[in-house]
Amino acid sequence: TGMTEAKDRFSQSPESYLGSHHIVPYLNHALASLYSVKDSDPKLHPFRYLSDYFARVSSGNHVVHQEYSYVSFNPHNRASFVKLFWRVFRSIGNHGDLLTAKEYHALMQLLCPDFPFTIVQSAARIILMDDAISDCLMAFQDFLYAFQVQFCYNEFLNACRELYLSLSSEKGLTNGATTPRLEGVESSIFLDGITDLIANNSYHHPSIRVIHRVLGKSLKASFYTYLLGVANSDTINASIGVLPKKSQCLDADASAKSNKSDS
Repeated sequence: TGMTEAKDRFSQSPESYLGSHHIVPYLNHALASLYSVKDSDPKLHPFRYLSDYFARVSSGNHVVHQEYSYVSFNPHNRASFVKLFWRVFRSIGNHGDLLTAKEYHALMQLLCPDFPFTIVQSAARIILMDDAISDCLMAFQDFLYAFQVQFCYNEFLNACRELYLSLSSEKGLTNGATTPRLEGVESSIFLDGITDLIANNSYHHPSIRVIHRVLGKSLKASFYTYLLGVANSDTINASIGVLPKKSQCLDADASAKSNKSDS
């Protein structure tokens, strides 16, 4: 509730509050941006500039044409970039075009010039599994929701991948391979390992309840079955909070509502 959130806020130290909301990095970035433009615009009002900057941060309209280090530095920026990618390129899905991972990466570089291909490739593997080579084609909707979870939870999913490889190796399933295989490991053991990852690290991660549901559907789970379940979860999508349901992502009404919420 609002009262609970307010109580939690005032119970925090100033340093903790600023850290939890990433205020200092935003302020540093805003001041650096201000200094870079103030000489070319003598009439620029610093307080108005800072106000406009934080309004863009609040609405998620602050990540276009920024470096990857800024786009990726916190969950809000990552989710904002996912929303930006959807809004700018959703016409690809409306036209039914199928693109490769390299082509999707090229589109991302129009918004973030140094966006790494590795994340796009990992998102493609959620859809294509071990067939994620450069010339495999993917629908926009499929790629968008796979990319959302891969980017928003990248460090956590990479740790899950290493855990899965370790469990597979113990079962003799990898034969020294560094790519997760499809045979699967025991779901309960994989879930216990993921629970430990969450408890012992500070990863930004999906709801553990959803992970329980994804892995509880069968006695064995492959890594890509797990990833696909996370990517297709309406609950996880709603918790990230920037995309409509997958079935609605190409609707004009969904885009209109998104534009209205940003205004």
